[in-house]
Amino acid sequence: MLAAPLKRSAFGLRSSAALLKRGKADITIRKTTGDVLVGRGTYGRQSWNGQTATVFGCSGFLGRYVVARLAREGTKVIVPYRGLYEYVRHLRPTGDLGMVVPMEFDLRNPKQIEECVRYSDVVINLIGRNYETKNFSFEKVHIEGARRIAEISHAAGVSRFIHMSNLNARTNADAKSLVTKAFGEQRVRESFPGANIVRSATMYGYEDELLNNIGKNKYCYLTVNKAQRKLRPVCVSDVAHAIGKIRDDEDTVGLTYELFNPKQYTQKDIIDLVQFFIHENVWRVNVPSSLLRLAAKAVDVLPYHYTSHHEVDLMLADEFPSGDPAVQTFADLGIQPHTLELAALQYIRHYRPPQHEEDPMEPRGYKAFRKPPV
Repeated sequence: MLAAPLKRSAFGLRSSAALLKRGKADITIRKTTGDVLVGRGTYGRQSWNGQTATVFGCSGFLGRYVVARLAREGTKVIVPYRGLYEYVRHLRPTGDLGMVVPMEFDLRNPKQIEECVRYSDVVINLIGRNYETKNFSFEKVHIEGARRIAEISHAAGVSRFIHMSNLNARTNADAKSLVTKAFGEQRVRESFPGANIVRSATMYGYEDELLNNIGKNKYCYLTVNKAQRKLRPVCVSDVAHAIGKIRDDEDTVGLTYELFNPKQYTQKDIIDLVQFFIHENVWRVNVPSSLLRLAAKAVDVLPYHYTSHHEVDLMLADEFPSGDPAVQTFADLGIQPHTLELAALQYIRHYRPPQHEEDPMEPRGYKAFRKPPV
């Protein structure tokens, strides 16, 4: 007696699937190559929007947010990794089954890079370092590595290339890592016409090295120049959102973006904000930059990374946008960045003493720390 209703129900489902039509939102036409990408299935995570993206540097701070956003929208994501598979295993649940594909690669091996980008229409390069190792100098990572990925991607017919840089990347910068990133931008533009350059200020989030470093080292936090370094911190999720918008909009081909907070802070402002939120004093120890750099250079010879004199150079670099009228910002993408004063507490709440764990997320008086836009 139940067989007929079940058969009709199955037939009805097949009929509904057969009548499912695609709309304009399911079609993406790449301006640079003319490729037509058609989505399949329903919308969102349990579908495929027709796009395949390779994210180099996916195991880093920003990488996990970019991969999660792409996979959530139904993009098939190739996640190249160096070293152990455990470095990228946490990325697989961000997408549906089979939509996040780990692939082992070496930045010095062109064949492996080609395998990672062979079926992709978008390549996002997030690889970057704040210190050098015996195998990877700044030149090998920021210049040669970026050029190699861009060249191979262009030769493989990739439609879009997005390269991550730094807000302070300039050829006359004092920090070597910033100088090499500036030259890396030039090599990418030469190797991949139409590439997008994204320059971000210091990012904060759950795994950052800004707010969490202050909370973690609250009993002895080392600063230079009396913590007067100027910063334009941005939320990492805002930067990932911007990269997603750039990928989706074909009118952004070849543009450069600088992503920074409209408000300017000193490092001391951020320290004061953190100690206000965690209800504990942060004990600042100001060290002469020359002495700290000398100590970091001595520690840098150890087999494992603790610190580097290159990172001390970055501690002295103020963050300023270039001021170039041709450069785009968050506003051009229609993104309103998070306010640091409102977003910071969720990332550092676990540094509060036990008696303040249940305090509200927006304590009274936080508005006193708001900075006016520059």
